[in-house]
Amino acid sequence: MTSAATEAQPTEGRLLVHTTDGMPAAHRLAYWRDGVMRRMLPSAAEGTVRPFRGRMRRILGDGLELIEHASEDVVAARSPDRCRIDGCDDIAIDMMRRCTGAWMEHHGTHRIKAGDLYLVDYAKASEMRRGPHCTVGLTMSRRLLREALGAGVGPRAGMKFPSRGLALVLRHHLQATFDEAVRMSIADRAAAAKAAKDMALAILQAGHAGSVADPERFADGFHRAALRLIDRECGDPDLTPEHVACALGCSRATLYRAFAANGESVAATIWQARLQRAHRMLSSSEGIGLPIFEIAALSGFREMPSFTRLFRRRYGTTPREAREAAGPTAVPGPRTVVER
Repeated sequence: MTSAATEAQPTEGRLLVHTTDGMPAAHRLAYWRDGVMRRMLPSAAEGTVRPFRGRMRRILGDGLELIEHASEDVVAARSPDRCRIDGCDDIAIDMMRRCTGAWMEHHGTHRIKAGDLYLVDYAKASEMRRGPHCTVGLTMSRRLLREALGAGVGPRAGMKFPSRGLALVLRHHLQATFDEAVRMSIADRAAAAKAAKDMALAILQAGHAGSVADPERFADGFHRAALRLIDRECGDPDLTPEHVACALGCSRATLYRAFAANGESVAATIWQARLQRAHRMLSSSEGIGLPIFEIAALSGFREMPSFTRLFRRRYGTTPREAREAAGPTAVPGPRTVVER
């Protein structure tokens, strides 16, 4: 991919798009090789009959980039000679968002499946064989890693990260960032890039010498990760600050400090997320056909009286009044019941 360390960096948070759309089919792969994938050498996969198509979106950060890459069948190689010639020492944490089949030769042979989060070390030779696919990830310089952790990545090229804890939240954060990228401000994209960097550094720190991630050093990443997790899991009535801390691999006290630094309470944030989910469902097509008590349950509330009281306190209206005020798109129509 492109080098976050050597390329001149425009404004942080800027969104850049590269695409083969509108180009003659015969020129697309050359453009992708010479103008986009500067660290890897792409070539058509053997037996490919479809014309090559590619799309890349990049969000620029401070010493890093968030990258979304999608293309047809492709083989992308980084040879030992290329490593010596360009001297690139960037590393990347990538997530395979979707693919029909992918293999990576990088400090061993690895099969890459949709959902896998894995490390790429551009100082080492590699080859990736992929069918039609989409990846999201972040690329940063090794210098940034050393400055933050005092260590490199060691012999971990090609390693996969477990699908739990902070690594799981980073996966969701990367996907959500690119899903919302065009609707985000430059400042919001820059903040998302910084949060991804903090999460990635915390994950790499936890994997170094068997240590654990330190929320005190990467507080913004942990705070953002907690918010992502709470938004996704707030429909679970058993979600508590303890569960959030456990999922992120930190203590409850350090989680509280990360929220306090932003003037927030973990417990209050959980309840706010539940109320926001309920309000969204009541006032949009998302809740059509659902009785209010089901919306309350899906939003993490066990008791209707508590839901109604907290909803009125937060929005100054009852759930039923909120639904009626939203108009006919949020009001459930007649439901058909099929008797068996």
